[in-house]
Amino acid sequence: MLRSQNGISVYTVLSVILFVALVFILAVPNFYNLDKEKNIEDCVNNMKQIWVATTDYVKDTNADFSGDLNLLTKTPKATDPKNKYLNSLRFCPETSRQKTEYLVYGKYVAEQIGTEIKHNYGVIVLCPNMDKFPKHMIGKSFYENMDPTQLQNYMIEDIDFIDKETGSNGARKKELIMKYIEIWKTDAEAFAKRKANTNALRAILFPDKFGEIAPVE
Repeated sequence: MLRSQNGISVYTVLSVILFVALVFILAVPNFYNLDKEKNIEDCVNNMKQIWVATTDYVKDTNADFSGDLNLLTKTPKATDPKNKYLNSLRFCPETSRQKTEYLVYGKYVAEQIGTEIKHNYGVIVLCPNMDKFPKHMIGKSFYENMDPTQLQNYMIEDIDFIDKETGSNGARKKELIMKYIEIWKTDAEAFAKRKANTNALRAILFPDKFGEIAPVE
C-alpha cells in the first residue's frame, strides 16, 4: 500500500480530503443562502405569518395599520392577552446579515349598508427585497381559506394583476405595489372607486393600458 513519509496511507489522505470537500459543499448553500427555493419558501411563510398577525390586529382595532411590526410584537391580542399578535420579528432569508423589516400596510373600511355597518379589512405584506427576488410573494391561493373581506379580495386581485404585468421585473413590481399601497393610504375614495370599477386603481398604475377612468359619482 502506498504510504507517505510519515506512514499515512495515500488512500487515507484522499479520504480525508474528499470528506472535507463534501462537508464544504453541503455547508456552502446554508452559509451563503444559496438555496433559493428554500429561501423563497421561508420568506413567503414569514409574510403569511405577518399577514395573519396584522389582519387580526386590524380586525380587533378597526383601524389602519401603518407598518410598525414592533407594535405587533408588543401588543397583547384582544382575544388572548397572554399572547402577542406577532411572537417575534422575521426577516427575509436573503438578507440575514442586513436585516430589513417587511413592508406592511393594513386598511380598514367601514361600509354603511342600510342600517348596518360592514367591516372590511385588507392587508398587504411586501418583501423588502422584491426588487432582486420577484418570486418572494404570497400566492393568490393562500387567501382562499382565509375568509377574506371584499376589500382584501380587491387587493389580492390587483396585486395579482401587477404581478402578471411585471413578470420577472422585480424592481418594477415593487415600485408599483408601493404606489398601490400609497393609493389606499391617501385616497379616501379608493374603496368606492374600486367597487364601482375593477380597473379604477389599476388605471392609476397603468395609464397607458386603461386610459382615463370616469370618476365615481
